[in-house]
Amino acid sequence: MTIYWGMIALVSMIPAILLSWFGKNESPSLGERGSMFLALAGSSFVTLLHFGGQWDSGVSISIWVTISFSLLLFMCFSLLVKDFSRLAILLLPYLFVLGIFALLWEGRGSPQDIKDGSDFWLVLHIIASVITYALCTLAAISAFAVLLRERALKEKKIENKFLEKLPAVYVSDRFQVSLLTMAEVVLGLGILTGIARQYSSSGNLIEFDHKTLLALIAFFVIAVLLVLHRFIGIRGQSAVRFVLAVYLLMTLAYPGVKLVTDVLITS
Repeated sequence: MTIYWGMIALVSMIPAILLSWFGKNESPSLGERGSMFLALAGSSFVTLLHFGGQWDSGVSISIWVTISFSLLLFMCFSLLVKDFSRLAILLLPYLFVLGIFALLWEGRGSPQDIKDGSDFWLVLHIIASVITYALCTLAAISAFAVLLRERALKEKKIENKFLEKLPAVYVSDRFQVSLLTMAEVVLGLGILTGIARQYSSSGNLIEFDHKTLLALIAFFVIAVLLVLHRFIGIRGQSAVRFVLAVYLLMTLAYPGVKLVTDVLITS
């Protein structure tokens, strides 16, 4: 049944995609905001269908959670910063493709009961992980916008209707750094809650599995970028490489590990 609702959720994203591509470059209209809310409602409903006092650790639900939180954060930031809404032209098609993969991998997972109070740290760890990955997704989209804009400038493709819909280079650059700053804070909290849960369950401070190692490396890479940005002023494509590297690490740590364990190994 979930797969049918997933298809409906994908269809609900189409109006927002079309309006982002063919709408005007001005502030989002009421119709555009309504279409974004429809897309968020569709993906959130599918996400909730996977829950029932249980956390489905499969790759499909991980993707739907990513889509839902990315849309939610995007809508919030768009209300606060006018130019942020212009990233919809890149974000929405990407989330739509993610939704297709979620449908393909539907039904693979191992539900985990989180009703027990002893799993308090697990709940906090899951929330921190999801928010971190959503922030990194938005940062990666901002980085891709920088890449497209700078490449067009180098190739002297000034008049391009698609690129005109994207924020200016310095604006997207500011977005990616701000988003990674927030991601660094939340990722740090996620690492701490993971340590707390590990200690409460086994007495050990940390278990160096693939997910933990990738998260620690991502934390270090983000820290390096923020330091270089603060003291050297690194920006543009140099910063983009760091952002995309972080997103790759977080993808491998979050849905990547689930893809290997739930799809590749069990198939």
